[in-house]
Amino acid sequence: MLFSKQQKKLMLDLLMKERRRLFSRHKGELLNKTIDDLSQMIRNEELNASEPKPNVIDWNSRKKR
Repeated sequence: MLFSKQQKKLMLDLLMKERRRLFSRHKGELLNKTIDDLSQMIRNEELNASEPKPNVIDWNSRKKR
């Protein structure tokens, strides 16, 4: 993970403020797509954080042939 969730939220806030600026030269399709993607990343992290899954394989529980 490159950025923490808090950093992503900060970037999203900045991008949304830039989109609302009247004379921004950064407005357009790319800015809107970036905002949508970042919003989706944050939503996914919030959903996945509530269901932690262990990354450990329990080799003792496997059936032997």
